[in-house]
Amino acid sequence: MKEDLAGGTLPSGDFGGNAAWWAIMVLALNLNVVLKKLVLGQEWEPRRMKALRFGLLHRPGRVLEHARGVIVRVGRSALDRLIVTARSQIYALGGTGGG
Repeated sequence: MKEDLAGGTLPSGDFGGNAAWWAIMVLALNLNVVLKKLVLGQEWEPRRMKALRFGLLHRPGRVLEHARGVIVRVGRSALDRLIVTARSQIYALGGTGGG
């Protein structure tokens, strides 16, 4: 928590505000651990939050303007299939059929 979620520095001098921030930080950490175990698999479990962010969210792509719209094109790779599979597994965890 201290490294990945800035747990070493409290955001305010107010006890209630710091307690709320800490509770949200603990919830985020627990969600991260659960999603790595249930959705991403063993390959991603040991990775820290920064590695997840750069590995999953920072994707090379090309931004195009066409027909008065903006299109973002990304390549198709095994990582892209992992992201699509992870999204469908997250929807299945919710039990509502996705959206």
